[in-house]
Amino acid sequence: MKIEEFKIAIIDYLSGNLADDKQQEFKQLLKENSNLQKEFNTTKAFWNVSKETIEPSTNMDMNFYAMLKAEEEKRNQISFTQKLQSFFSTKLIKQFAYTFAILAVGFFIGNQLNINSNTSKETLKVAKAETENVRSQLVLTLLDQPSANKRLQAVNEVNKLNDVTETILKALFSTLNNDDNVNVRLSAIEALKKYTHIPLVREGLVTSIANQTSPLVQMELADLMVILQEKKAVKPFKKLIKEDDVNASAKEKMEESIKSII
Repeated sequence: MKIEEFKIAIIDYLSGNLADDKQQEFKQLLKENSNLQKEFNTTKAFWNVSKETIEPSTNMDMNFYAMLKAEEEKRNQISFTQKLQSFFSTKLIKQFAYTFAILAVGFFIGNQLNINSNTSKETLKVAKAETENVRSQLVLTLLDQPSANKRLQAVNEVNKLNDVTETILKALFSTLNNDDNVNVRLSAIEALKKYTHIPLVREGLVTSIANQTSPLVQMELADLMVILQEKKAVKPFKKLIKEDDVNASAKEKMEESIKSII
């Protein structure tokens, strides 16, 4: 088992969804790596606390309930047999497992702060880091869903992160460049705006200009490049303007942006 698969495997192992052969690899990895063993112990502690919880905290993430409502409406439109098949699909179980883990960690943090006001800063730091990690894994899982609504939710989850990894940024750019839903692409741009101070993000946004065929996305990028005063965007905009199949309004917007940037 690769190290990068370990974080996902933790949730699968604790929820009983990890295959037998993978369990052996997982346990062997724990024996060989003390740091991973510590991370597993921390997550397991949060997981165990969540099992003892009777009522959820009012501060829990409301997105979880929105997800449940969406799934309930979807299941009402199909037969009972299909309901069971949909509910027990592998990806859906994993998705709910990640979401539940986020709620459990969040509840654990709040509960501990209420019980013990002297909670150490180090413990709080570890808990927050674990919450960020689980939420990041949820983002990657939702981005891989066939439903556009799920992918939109993934982008919204990114906005809740205090910071993003390079993996998350690359996933957002993959969505921006390849997703077949315009709203998802626009949401990806909104999420990336928060990180335009990172050179990788600015370069990625410029590169993505050439990949866009939607007038709405082209115009959104044109406005963003003006805000950033990104001169590197002038060349790809000029190239798009020369293409015959580009929307007239989008061409006009890009021409205005070029004048504002130069």
